[in-house]
Amino acid sequence: MNFDALTLAAVRSEIEDRALGGRVQRVASPRPGALALEIYGQQARHYLLVDADPDKPRVRFASLWPRAGTQAASPLLLLARKWVRGARLVEIAQPPAERILDLTFELQGPEMTEAARTRLIVEFIGRQTNLLLVDEHGRIRDALRRVRGEDGRRRIQPGANYERPAPLDLPEVATTDPDTLQRSGAGGGPAWRVLVRGVRAVSPTLAREALARAGYAASVSADDVGDWAPVLQSLAAILADAARGEWRPSLVPGEGGWRAFAPYALTHFEEPSVAMASMSEALEAFDAATAAPEPARDAREERLERLIASALERATRRLAALRVELEASTSADELQAAGELLLAFGHGLPAGTREFRHEGRTIELDPRRSVVENAQRYFAQAKDRRTAARETPRRMRRTELEIGFLRQAADDLARADSPGVRQALEATLAEAGYGPSITKRRATPSAARWSLGAHELRAGRTAAENHRLTFHESAPADLWLHARGVPGAHVLLRSAAGSAPAEVIERAASIAAHLSAGRNDATVEVDVTQRRQVRPIRGAGPGQVTYRGERTLRVAPRAPGEVGAERIA
Repeated sequence: MNFDALTLAAVRSEIEDRALGGRVQRVASPRPGALALEIYGQQARHYLLVDADPDKPRVRFASLWPRAGTQAASPLLLLARKWVRGARLVEIAQPPAERILDLTFELQGPEMTEAARTRLIVEFIGRQTNLLLVDEHGRIRDALRRVRGEDGRRRIQPGANYERPAPLDLPEVATTDPDTLQRSGAGGGPAWRVLVRGVRAVSPTLAREALARAGYAASVSADDVGDWAPVLQSLAAILADAARGEWRPSLVPGEGGWRAFAPYALTHFEEPSVAMASMSEALEAFDAATAAPEPARDAREERLERLIASALERATRRLAALRVELEASTSADELQAAGELLLAFGHGLPAGTREFRHEGRTIELDPRRSVVENAQRYFAQAKDRRTAARETPRRMRRTELEIGFLRQAADDLARADSPGVRQALEATLAEAGYGPSITKRRATPSAARWSLGAHELRAGRTAAENHRLTFHESAPADLWLHARGVPGAHVLLRSAAGSAPAEVIERAASIAAHLSAGRNDATVEVDVTQRRQVRPIRGAGPGQVTYRGERTLRVAPRAPGEVGAERIA
């Protein structure tokens, strides 16, 4: 079911009416790729759900605060809590006829000299659907799906300038020539597809409705449309109602729930549509009826999720504090100079003096201390800053490795396909100091195995399994694959000949992408190198490696069965 530009415009209108000027009180992530914002405005609480799931993208209000997921807090969620929580929603924009929503929040913190603006941008672009945080200068703070920007693609990386996606080069309905549509449909095929491909911002649902209102069947063939002018007129009438803000949200009943939604009355179904109070209400009812039942979860899985999420948030906050500490360490020379100036020129200052001025420089003093004591205090601070300059980078590196280990653990848990794998993951976390120690010996599951023709593929399912597979169950000439820059399984492609055809390597790369945190992206970059080029990182957790000699493939994530791999028992 299409969440098209017109549906987005209807929700945007609701946000303007209910939440513009409101303050964000809570930010959570109900599930990966989604944010929930509690906004207090118009003397009421509103729960705004923003979901960048490519299969079911959404922006809508929810009647209840969604239950927050227990998955590890993502960098995007942590940044949203920093820059959006406590901020006011001051601007709402949607480029004409595009599926892009741009929400601007303004935050005035107690220690901020001026308000900071952050834009939360949602781009509904098929498999490239994305969620971005952009600062007041147009630089990307972070994005749900990062893109390196090769092969002419937009660069979506922290620190890069944000560029809006180029709109489709199609005419507006007012400038569309009926004869052009007639020629486009000469080859046959559904008439609704001619409208989708020939008129800007027309979705399949909107195209079918325009055909029905012009007197044709929604499924009519393009060859059977004798005159496209009435179709364009009915399409223009629907869009004109939307431009005036005359929304008529509706749902079409279906077996056991709802078949379709739209921000206008739907007439091309056999069943009459049901009018709804708002587009958000229609979407919420549709989603509730079509939601897949949540899989059963055992107590161990929920406990591990909470453990990993808590540890990851602590480590992320520690890293942020260390970065602040490192920036402050650059002032050691200034503190040393302040102490020396006090000793050289501060003698004779009366007791209780709060500052000392010398040649345009002001040095703050503790009025309870003597000049010598104040100088010694500055020397001590300079010494501490120099120590920090030496030690903080090492502590930052150790914390970055810890965050990498925890993110890998979160992805391992998301991919865990049996109680034995979750049990092994619990033991790995306990050995790393997370959770109570486990004295009972645990069964160690073997790596997952598939056959790709004459080749064998193996993949680790936990960090410890990745380590064992890579360094104890492999040959130096085996090909080693891993999704670039994201947590995921170590994948080995084994062959008696020591090599594999390019087609087999690409299929193996698609499986490696599927077994990574990028499994829901349209494409994932996967590094391929020989196992002999892979080395463990000293002092890091199991499965954390460095490698060289790699080549990078960009592939679509595919489950093993989708690329013809057969599971080996």
